[in-house]
Amino acid sequence: MKAYVILYNMIVEDERESYDLAYDYDDVEDNTLQPDARRDHHLCYAAYLHKVTQIHNTYLYARLQSDLVEEIWNQHTARRGSQS
Repeated sequence: MKAYVILYNMIVEDERESYDLAYDYDDVEDNTLQPDARRDHHLCYAAYLHKVTQIHNTYLYARLQSDLVEEIWNQHTARRGSQS
C-alpha cells in the first residue's frame, strides 16, 4: 500500500505541469454558459416533497410503518407457505 501511495504521488508530481488549471477570471467573454435555472418543479420532485411531508407527519409515519411491517410479514408467511 505504501508503494502504491508513493508511486501515485510521484505520478501526480510528474504530471503537475501538464495540468491546465490556470483560469483567467479577467478574460471572461459574453459566450460563457449561464446556468439553466427553472422556476417550475418537475412532477417527480413534487411527488418526492409530498412523500417527505407525509413521513414528517407523526400519525401518517406510524401508519406507513405499520403497513410496512404488515407487508413484510405477509411476504414472509407467503414464502414459508410456498416452501412447505
